[in-house]
Amino acid sequence: MILLARHHYEQGELMKAKDLYEKAIKSGILDTDWMLELALLYDELEDYDEANEIYDHVIALKDDEAVAYYGKAILLDHLDKFEAAIPWYKKAVAHDPTFTKAFFFLAYAYDQLEAPEDAAFYYEKALALEPDDFWTHLNLSHIYEELGDYAKAKHHIDRAMMADPDHYMVWFNKGVVAMRESRMMEAKKAFDKTILLAPDYGYAYLNKGIVLRDQGFWQAAIETFDKGLAAVPEAVYLKYNRGCCYLTQKKYDEADKDFTDILNERPDMARYMSKDKELEPLLALRPELDLLLNGLLSDS
Repeated sequence: MILLARHHYEQGELMKAKDLYEKAIKSGILDTDWMLELALLYDELEDYDEANEIYDHVIALKDDEAVAYYGKAILLDHLDKFEAAIPWYKKAVAHDPTFTKAFFFLAYAYDQLEAPEDAAFYYEKALALEPDDFWTHLNLSHIYEELGDYAKAKHHIDRAMMADPDHYMVWFNKGVVAMRESRMMEAKKAFDKTILLAPDYGYAYLNKGIVLRDQGFWQAAIETFDKGLAAVPEAVYLKYNRGCCYLTQKKYDEADKDFTDILNERPDMARYMSKDKELEPLLALRPELDLLLNGLLSDS
């Protein structure tokens, strides 16, 4: 029955596989290996409660089964319950100190909770087990950039680039570190490469536009935001920065249109805009925009 279930799974016939695994459990013959296979299948089918129940059964039968603890953590991860997932990841690595994926996703959970030091610690644990892993190097490069350790960030970018030289995020991270170190020409080239590799990645246009803006190339920055919005129309942050460029250049009609469009498309931006001192001259000149902004604020 289990062999047939595995065959159906390999053929992509997930429901047939599930039925056979469930019949095997109802027969009363419990084996943690294929019970874990069923739990993973439930996970794939997004039957998270069923998967969690199987993991609990496995732990009751074999309390040192690291995969079961990891599986429970992953279920919480799917639901963005990262804080709740962390103790289960820690149980997994306690029972299996060579469990690379558990260390990686434990680090990722801390990363999502904005705890960069803890994230770096566990990514380094994962890297000690798999020294050439692309995603671990990539994520570490971002974390060390956040922590201001640019030497380490560049080291991990280089290592990630050795593993996959044409991944857009490697070039993006390279550009961000170059920006932080005021190497603006290098940053621009890195963002150009990012855009070439991933034309729909809006943040590459954003950062390239900021580099150009900060160098005083206002029209080039506006054109970069234009191109970004053509590729990613929903990227409100590009329209916002373009509006600010227009405002600095005293192109009030264009700025008014951008900020009006933003408020109509994203009313939740009203509070942020109300705190932006840069917009005060425009609001003084354009009472209709000021009225729209204050109306949205009063509604919220």
